[in-house]
Amino acid sequence: MKRTLLSATVLLALSAASTAGADEVRIATGHTFIKRVFDPVKKAFRDKTGIDIKILYRDPLPALAELEKGDVDAAGASLMLEEWLEQARSAGVPVKEPAAYGSYVPVTEKLMMVVNAGNRVNTLSKEQLKSVFSGRTVNWCEVGGDDAPILVVWPSLSSGALIIFKSRIMDNEPLTKTVYDVESIADIPDAVAATPEAIGIVTGSATANGIKEVAPAIERPLTLLYKGEPAPTLQKLLDFLQGEGKRHLQ
Repeated sequence: MKRTLLSATVLLALSAASTAGADEVRIATGHTFIKRVFDPVKKAFRDKTGIDIKILYRDPLPALAELEKGDVDAAGASLMLEEWLEQARSAGVPVKEPAAYGSYVPVTEKLMMVVNAGNRVNTLSKEQLKSVFSGRTVNWCEVGGDDAPILVVWPSLSSGALIIFKSRIMDNEPLTKTVYDVESIADIPDAVAATPEAIGIVTGSATANGIKEVAPAIERPLTLLYKGEPAPTLQKLLDFLQGEGKRHLQ
């Protein structure tokens, strides 16, 4: 009898472990995707399907590498698919079959250039931004502001937003080495708000008193990337995002 009960217990535990493993979808992605997409939908998705969204915090290229290896069901980044794959090629991240990738864009996001609200500068052109972030322009008086040194706030962790900024504003010109270093793009709004001389880039989901935009925002897609036929749990997530999940993403 004891042997029978033990066998039943073991089988039940194995069954539970198998079910738990099947009831999650693994996504490699970064801050913007988490805050803009997964934080708003994860509870509603779990309540409807019983599937947990498990996030592996990754920059765009490591996220793509995880997907390429098959360690996650999908990867997310605030990049167009073409930009993402081009970045991978440039960085030597192997992508064996680019045509095997599928993608879905649940939302678009804004990338904004901001300064401290007390700064007299209200508008900067692309060329002025490029000069400031490259370090050629080092004082606010050179662009119509007070006589004060410019402090570029820049995160140590990469993101799709930074890749887009470097490509579309900097034309891939090197960034100044003299920066106010913060951990992630999520830390930039508070750093700029607290520092009169600061300038930085923030995502549209970022909110902070004491900052203002000084250039037109850049629209960018938040791309969810998968390889081949989506796993059943991922397909349920895609169906949810394209259906009732939309109301959580407003």
